[in-house]
Amino acid sequence: MKRDLFLCTFAEDALNIIKEFGIGMESNHFCISERLDDHVVEETISEVNRDMRFCNIADLRKVLVHGPFTEIYPQAIDHLIAESGRKRLDSAFEACRRLGLNRMVVHSGFLPIMYFDTWHVERSVEFWGEYMRDKPSDFSIFIENVFDPNPESLIEIVETLADPRIKLCLDVGHANAVTIDKSVYQWIKSMGENIGHFHLHNNDGSNDLHNPINDGTLDMDKVLRHIDDYCPPDATLTVESRRVNGGIEWLLERL
Repeated sequence: MKRDLFLCTFAEDALNIIKEFGIGMESNHFCISERLDDHVVEETISEVNRDMRFCNIADLRKVLVHGPFTEIYPQAIDHLIAESGRKRLDSAFEACRRLGLNRMVVHSGFLPIMYFDTWHVERSVEFWGEYMRDKPSDFSIFIENVFDPNPESLIEIVETLADPRIKLCLDVGHANAVTIDKSVYQWIKSMGENIGHFHLHNNDGSNDLHNPINDGTLDMDKVLRHIDDYCPPDATLTVESRRVNGGIEWLLERL
């Protein structure tokens, strides 16, 4: 199935690869929260604009942003910590609007050794509902799994919110590294229509290596088949490996 393909900007030689193949860009300039501080945010926005110009990207649908994730915990027990995270994400939203961009990947923030599942779900629903309350109808977020050990809590969060602007980003590499009792293919099937975006990279099944897509224990052909079988036709894909190693060509032959 034809799907929009993106490459993360932290990949080696990312901008040249994006330009060569005419694919989309997932910008990582906002990932470290302090890059949105008042005294540097103009520089950060300029860097994203510079990357877009270098890659000859005129269609803004070919750019999405990875939002800040450092010390952002929607389910924080201390309400001041949650409020701090919301402020960072609001700053990212404002930067997106200035750039004309309307899609942002955000981390779930779940830490299994810190939070119970029920607390995580309740507080996340409250956090993301409040965050999106004043956002325009054309702005979307994709909540990404990182240390989440199962898909059920994330599914419950987005289904409880029932907001078409809030979908899931399934990072198949993260799921492969942290899940014990479910395969990545089961994650895809379970999340299904709730998925709006994917991060594709591979690993050894134990460590978050961000290897090239065909360097690891994941069968990426099987991943793509499951995506086509269970996910919406407009779900998009970002290659999020540190080295590409032919992964873009391989994917373009199959999309």
